Amino acid sequence: MNRFLWASYGMYFLGGITSVFFGAIMPELLAYYHTSYTSGGLLILLQSIGFIVGVPLTASFMTKYHYRLILTVAGLMVTVAQTGILFLPNFYFLGLLVVLNGIGASSLETAVASYVMELFEGRRAIYMSRLEVAFGAGALLMPSIASILIAVHWWRFSPLLVGLFALILAIVWQTVSVSLQSSEEEGPMDARTAAAPIFKGPISKYSILVLFLLIIFIYVGIEGSINSFLPSIFSKKINSSPYFASLSTSVFWIAMLCGRLAISIIVRRVSYERYLFGSIVLGLVFIFLLTQMNSLSLSYLTVFGLGLGMSAVYSVTMVYANHTFPGMERTVTSAITAFAGMGGAVFPFVIGYAMDRYIPSQVLWMIFVFSLILLVFFLMNYFSLRMMCNQSISREL
Repeated sequence: MNRFLWASYGMYFLGGITSVFFGAIMPELLAYYHTSYTSGGLLILLQSIGFIVGVPLTASFMTKYHYRLILTVAGLMVTVAQTGILFLPNFYFLGLLVVLNGIGASSLETAVASYVMELFEGRRAIYMSRLEVAFGAGALLMPSIASILIAVHWWRFSPLLVGLFALILAIVWQTVSVSLQSSEEEGPMDARTAAAPIFKGPISKYSILVLFLLIIFIYVGIEGSINSFLPSIFSKKINSSPYFASLSTSVFWIAMLCGRLAISIIVRRVSYERYLFGSIVLGLVFIFLLTQMNSLSLSYLTVFGLGLGMSAVYSVTMVYANHTFPGMERTVTSAITAFAGMGGAVFPFVIGYAMDRYIPSQVLWMIFVFSLILLVFFLMNYFSLRMMCNQSISREL
């Protein structure tokens, strides 16, 4: 079991690396191909398309093939894509490799999350938070490695490091053997939350699922927008230097990592519903404060608070959704991963469009409105589930 868990953490670490890989080397990549940021945006879009395509493919294969094969192939897809990128091929062929990279990344995230949901019922939030820590560590480490390689003019070898790590993981998965049965091992448990509701029919059931998916869609869109445009907002709103502006993203991810490290303790004491409500409200507060800030140091503190507030919304929402629909782990996890990919593609495009036309404060207010909509959908979901549970109790009495 320990080998399975560590291999899973490694896959999520790889997922974090691939999520920021192209952004980390984007200026050098575009300079090499003598193309514009529009083409760079196209590469990011192609990776998102690959990610979205990979989710249903993986979900289909999970019903037919062994988990070792699926996770090994996912690692090998990233290896092949990164090896191809290493040779800096024709730009159009590069686009195909980017799609393949996105499919591999979505495959490993979808499969690992689904298997963890099945294996650790009762401790899902604890283990998902650890996976998210690994993801955050990869997302934080990759830009640092890339910046060192850029400084010594070896940036083109960045894909070699990623590809080698993916290949090692693909080999490791051939040595992992575990029964995909819900684990009864002793260990810390998630806090007790409301029992799963008894749905009257498919309409009520899938209406709740849609609300979960909308929550994920909006949340990941907000997180992706902050990741992509926080340095630009700092540069334009506070007139900070490029170095201090780019540091804002590092502050955000350090806070995300701190929050994800703490969540495995928090979810033993706080139910999923209470955690999500508190996190979303905290995010709203700090985004509002960011609209008011003109001081660099205070803005850093606000971004740190925002990162803490948002740190585990994704993982806990996924766990909460799986708790609500017992026996549907693979379907629910796949759908959530797909909507996360769509949110990560759509919202940064909208915010990028707004950045060209509005001042940073107005863009931050747009993000605040999106966060408010997120809270509304969460409350709709929470009260709907509560009503269903109360109705079930009344019928039993």
